[in-house]
Amino acid sequence: MSQRDSEAEAGWAKAEKIATGITDHGIARALRTYYLVFVPIGALLLIGLGFIVSALALQIGFDDWIGPLGVGVSAASLGAFIGGFVYARKRVNPLVQPQRQGAAIWLEKPERKNVNDQIFGKVPPRSEHLPAVRGIAAQTRQALALQLLLAPGYILMCAAQLLLNVRQGFEGISWIWPVLTALFAGVFTFSIWQFKRSEHFLSITSAQDPPKSPS
Repeated sequence: MSQRDSEAEAGWAKAEKIATGITDHGIARALRTYYLVFVPIGALLLIGLGFIVSALALQIGFDDWIGPLGVGVSAASLGAFIGGFVYARKRVNPLVQPQRQGAAIWLEKPERKNVNDQIFGKVPPRSEHLPAVRGIAAQTRQALALQLLLAPGYILMCAAQLLLNVRQGFEGISWIWPVLTALFAGVFTFSIWQFKRSEHFLSITSAQDPPKSPS
């Protein structure tokens, strides 16, 4: 056995020790609740509060509503970032049990790529190391969930900047913000795709995962 093969086996041994048994206990449900309940309610409250406070503080007339609206959207953006981090820590992270360090870091780059290809459906699942790969998939979903929780903050941040730029007239728009909006929207869409593919992977491999021996 070559030294590289020996190192690869040692890496898999560490990854299996960490990842085997890690399970997603309902991240998708928690994300659905976040987007259907917390995001719309929180955004409406913060946008309204920011609009009213800034309009009163700056004594802005109703005809100049774009500026206060931009301030309100900025407040909603900040709230979305804070809320996303808090929700991830309090609600999402506890759904991945047991909590352990990332297992994939112990794998060589080609092996990590193969594992990701299996999780995202680019190649068929392999029975070799399957319990560990399922655990890595659960950890991957936890990381993707954080990206999805923070996505509203990025989108609202770009929307706020666009509003504040429009207030100065369309010639005052900095074109970096439309570009960033499109970029964040693309990353958001790709993260959703990865999240759904990882869910599919866990679903189709659940019957192949050997039962755990009683502790």
